[in-house]
Amino acid sequence: MSRYIIRASDMVKNKIANHDIIGLRWLIDGFNFRDKSRVKEVGPDRAAAEWIVRNGGNIKFDKLNNRFDDFNVLIRATAELDPRIPSEQVHLIEIDATDSSVSGFGCMHFEGLEHIIAAHFIRCKQLQDFGIQYIGDNVGDRLKLLTLESCPRITEYGLAHLHKFTALESLILKDLKSVYKPEEAIAKLKKNLPYCKIEFSK
Repeated sequence: MSRYIIRASDMVKNKIANHDIIGLRWLIDGFNFRDKSRVKEVGPDRAAAEWIVRNGGNIKFDKLNNRFDDFNVLIRATAELDPRIPSEQVHLIEIDATDSSVSGFGCMHFEGLEHIIAAHFIRCKQLQDFGIQYIGDNVGDRLKLLTLESCPRITEYGLAHLHKFTALESLILKDLKSVYKPEEAIAKLKKNLPYCKIEFSK
């Protein structure tokens, strides 16, 4: 009996980790919701940082040495910073969403990020094509490094939005199994982003 309970417990843990559990959709959407009142209160950089960390990723600010992956630690570190005072403003420069629950819907948090340099989406099972569109529309002219790896919902339609990422210096695309005719998609990207180093592997 105890062996069965342990096995069942491990199964639930794996399903949660893989975002594969009935009824989880509403929870994921809730964690990805862009709260405009929070953006107004603390600014887009801190609101976006909270979104990433809340969903299991980690971030880096420009003026703080630590990389944050714990939501409570992030809140404590920024609680006394007044976003209305320029000297106390912190800007988000890097996002690492590896194994997180970030979704395309949540990518609306990229609006207003003026200093973002790098974003890594690795094994993000909830990231959809329109998330790439949101990112490109908002920070395509400043993001320098982008990784899309093992994101099963990203298709060739998502990659088509990458032409908006005109500031990219490095683009890493790996294990995107839902991309139809990937070689054609990569050829188009190389033509549209001639100054970007593109690394692609199936």
